[in-house]
Amino acid sequence: MGETVYLSLGSNRGDRAFYLQQATEQLSQMAGMSLVAASSIYVSKPIGCAPECAQFLNQVLKFNCTLQPTQLLDQTERLERRLGRTVKGDNADRIIDIDIILFGDRVVKNTRLEIPHPRLTDRAFVLLPLHEIAPDAKDPRTEALLTELLARVGDQPVTPYGGISRDE
Repeated sequence: MGETVYLSLGSNRGDRAFYLQQATEQLSQMAGMSLVAASSIYVSKPIGCAPECAQFLNQVLKFNCTLQPTQLLDQTERLERRLGRTVKGDNADRIIDIDIILFGDRVVKNTRLEIPHPRLTDRAFVLLPLHEIAPDAKDPRTEALLTELLARVGDQPVTPYGGISRDE
């Protein structure tokens, strides 16, 4: 049967909407992955990126997943490379970034992976689209509802996507 998994997608280089679409299609075609829902696309300013970084397009996807967490991480990292991501790191532009946000109600922490995503509670650009498709979801570490977490992040600038796809 599998578990409910939420993945966050982000892109701030090239045809950002195209990269989100490609990632969604390829994730949906992976063995062990069945797409259940996709949030709207949002625009956000980069956090922890050089000042010249372009704005991000962000989206959250909900899957039914039969993979184990590290298997899913391996698959998402391969997909990022296949789509052209060559640099990993917090301060770099990204053609595509795929993060595992929630994996059922599991809490996982090892040298390669932390679930829930360690910065889930700090990022409106993840919480807002996640809340759109999973309004009753909770942080399994604290049991805090998404509405509580959204109230805590304040007024981080996240707006609905208006159709601009190339770097701004």
